Amino acid sequence: MRKIIGIIIIIFSFLIAIGCLADIKNSPIASIVGLIVICLPLYFIGHLVRTSKEELKRNGVRWLTIFVFCLIILPLIFYTYEHYEILKWQAIDDGKYIFYEPSSNEIGSLSLLFLMALLLLVPIRLFSPELKRKRLMSLIIVVTLLLYGGFRYYTWLDYRGVHEELGLISQNWAGKQTVQSFDQIKEIYIKPNVYHGSLGDPTDETVFTWKMVFMNKNGENTTYSFRSLSKDTLERANRLKAIANEEHTPFIVQKMSNKEREWFDLELELKELEKEPFYDFFLNGRAE
Repeated sequence: MRKIIGIIIIIFSFLIAIGCLADIKNSPIASIVGLIVICLPLYFIGHLVRTSKEELKRNGVRWLTIFVFCLIILPLIFYTYEHYEILKWQAIDDGKYIFYEPSSNEIGSLSLLFLMALLLLVPIRLFSPELKRKRLMSLIIVVTLLLYGGFRYYTWLDYRGVHEELGLISQNWAGKQTVQSFDQIKEIYIKPNVYHGSLGDPTDETVFTWKMVFMNKNGENTTYSFRSLSKDTLERANRLKAIANEEHTPFIVQKMSNKEREWFDLELELKELEKEPFYDFFLNGRAE
């Protein structure tokens, strides 16, 4: 019975801690005080109730490490990743971008790989007492952290987007910007598709996807890909369609296959989206 009560207290301390973390932007001081004064003591009381004083003395440091990792290090890693993207967008946004991506090419995904590496290496270092080369692991973590920070610094200027006045903008990490105005675009076409999830991965779902392809007068394509359907993305796509009409640029929606239509309708049902706007864009707007 003591063990169950102790576990409940530990869970309760984590729930309070999550609440503190969720409110840390609005009340940083109160949230930090809550973590230290309320959550941490409750966490150790829970361990004390479920075990004993002797066990607490033996494993106190390890339990503290778990608390710090789960409620400080882990949220901090995710917070810095998310906040970086927000700050980058705020520095670029002038209210006229229809579409925006934080990287001009696939290299930008390396930041996510560095993040995943940190999430893998840090718990190995903290929670593997039998680990022999702890200094080496610590060095690897520091190097990974420096690479991650350096990569984020150098990709601050790297992005691409569709601007309602300037057209297609692509800027690399060095700040070199390429702009294609809408009068350089020969045609825009929408290509529906279905992404088939891996059978071996239950989290990899089969979903309706679609691409917006800009073909310039030199025959070069610029593609923006969208996974699933959303009201916001549809509104942005319609803004672009209106610009294409003003520029007399062909805006073609390719006809769906039966399979694509099936997943398209299923997506609308599952997300409880209003059907008419999506039908108007994806079905009535296609070239026969």
